[in-house]
Formats: sequence, C-alpha cells, structure tokens
Amino acid sequence: MGIPDSFSGLLLASLVAASQFISVSARADDVPKVATITVVLADVSPKHEFVGRVEALNAVDIRSRIDGFIDERLFEEGSSVEKDQELFRMDSRALDIALADAKASLARAEAALLDADRQLARNRSLNQTVARATLEQSETARDTATASVLSAEAAVRQAELNLSYSRITSPLKGRIGTAAFAAGSFVNSASAALARVVQMDPVRVVFSVSDRALLELREAAGGVSKDDLASRYATTLRLSTGQAYAHKAPIAFLGSEVDERTGTLPIRALFPNPDFLLIPGQFVTVVVAETARIERPTVPLGAVQQDREGKYVMLVDADKKVVQRRITVSKQAQGSWIIDTGLEGGESLIVDGLQNITVGSQVEVVEDISQPAVSK
Repeated sequence: MGIPDSFSGLLLASLVAASQFISVSARADDVPKVATITVVLADVSPKHEFVGRVEALNAVDIRSRIDGFIDERLFEEGSSVEKDQELFRMDSRALDIALADAKASLARAEAALLDADRQLARNRSLNQTVARATLEQSETARDTATASVLSAEAAVRQAELNLSYSRITSPLKGRIGTAAFAAGSFVNSASAALARVVQMDPVRVVFSVSDRALLELREAAGGVSKDDLASRYATTLRLSTGQAYAHKAPIAFLGSEVDERTGTLPIRALFPNPDFLLIPGQFVTVVVAETARIERPTVPLGAVQQDREGKYVMLVDADKKVVQRRITVSKQAQGSWIIDTGLEGGESLIVDGLQNITVGSQVEVVEDISQPAVSK
C-alpha cells in the first residue's frame, strides 16, 4: 500500500523546518560567551609609607597644691573627663576657718580705716585750732589703715585661692588614668602625681623621613620649597590590623634639622581622634600621598595580552562585537596594570573567554561587573 502524495509533502515540509531549527540553534550555540568588567579610574598617585608613632598633644600630671587629706575621688579610672571637671575633693575645714579669719581681719581693718577717716575729717574741720602735727598724725593713721585694708583684702584672696585648691579639677579634656592615692590619703605639693590626664583629640602622629627621601620628594615635585612640599602632601594611616583609619591629615610640621645620628627629619601630622581609636604610644603606618589625585584606568593583569607590536586588550563594543585596543602601561599595582594610554575608563573589557574570540566576532556577555578601584 503506497503513501499518499499529500502525506509525503507534509512529512518533507516538517523535515525541512526541523533542519532549519536545528541549524539556527547550532548557530546560536556557536556564539562565544565572554565575561567582562567595566574599566574604572583609580587613584594611582605615588604613595610613600613610613612607621609612625601616636603622641598626645598635651598630657598633665594632676597634683595637689595644698597640704591635706583627700576626701573623695570623683572620677572613674580610665574614663573620659571634661575640662574643669572636678577630680578630687580635699578636706577643706581648716581652709574654711582660715578664710573666715581673713574676712574678720578685713572687717577690723575696714572699721579702723573708717575711724581714721572720721578722725582726719574732724581735725581738718578744726584746722585753725588743731596743731599741724596732730593733723599729720591723723593723715598717717588714715594711710596706715588704708594699707591694712589692702593687706587684709589680699589675705582674703589668698584664703579663697587656698580653698579653691581643695577642689582639684582637670585642666583639659581627655582621658584620665589610674588614681595614685585613695580617699583618706595625706598629700601635699611634694607628693607624687594624683593622676594623669592625656588629651585624646586631636593627636599627633610623628614619623621620620631620610634626607635622601626628602630630596627625592622635592625633586619629584619640581624642586619646590620645604613649606610648599608640606602643603602638597597629605597623610593617611593604616592601623596594626591593616585597617585604614577613617581620617586624613595635612603635614603640620617638618623639622628644621636632620638628626645626625639617624640621618632623618622629623615630620608631624595632626589627626582628629573623636572615637579615641588612636592611643598615644601606638605605632601606625603613615601613608604619604599628594593631595591632588592622579587618576588612571586600571585593568587586571590577565586581561592584558601581548604580541610583536606590544600590549593590547580585547573589548566589547555597543554592537556586542570584539574590538582590539592597543595600550601602554606604566606599572603594576595589586594585581592590575595601570594604563597610560589606550583606555579612558568606562569600556567593557573582556576578562574571561579570550581563547574563543576573534576581532570582529559577535559575542554574548554573560557577566558584566565593575572593577574595584586600585590603591597603591
């Protein structure tokens, strides 16, 4: 029994359609897949690292100015204290008595002056009948009483000052250490420090630069003066954990003399320290870089290829086609090439699938990510 012509035609058409579908699918599968990144600009300005040490701008030993017993300690050891915050309170009873006695002496002196003024006024009103010697004695008595009042007033101020010393306060804002004396201890001006307050914000970071390194920096900056060099550079810090410190600081001081023992020049920078993360005596890495950023495109090492004509990279253009781009590079930094010419940033750079592509071929981008910025 033969196959009908109509059925044969339908079967042939189906086979042709299937073969066309398979051909299209095969061509779609033949399009190579590549992974790309977006080329970004990174700060590649020269950076120099030194070992630095954190120092406090001010540190004050708290001492007693008077003789007496400590009544109270009014702070927690290791805590932050404010300027003029009361730290110790001394036994002030003897000082209260001394002040009251000085005020009584002042009152007596003022009364004596009042009497002397009255006597002098009376003798002056009787000028025709009172001997000249008597009038002069009255004037002398008035002057003596005036001097006594001045002396008594000074004694009162001294007694008030001594009494104020019974309340020992912090002269600055900072962090206080341990207390050397407990309540009930007898102290005087010759005693050891009661405690120590260290200023914590801002702090000074000190590091040293060799005279050769300083000359190289000045030469690289075009032979500028030392002051101009200091204004041209800023400092950042890296802590012992490798963590970058959040704040940066300009160079505040360049030493005027090279240490003949070490051949180095001291440099200081003032850093804000609002969270007390930097502690005086701590060692840090000081990174010195120019304040003006130098930005260049950076690409991973593996994305750069080379032939007889030099280095090049492969890009994907807006039509999803492969483009070759010649580049020149200067140096490497953290697994990336720093690009001098050939790229401007924003290009779609092929980083995976390079072995399956040719210039001008159509590709399928399966991954497109932004390249992280490179820091030196």
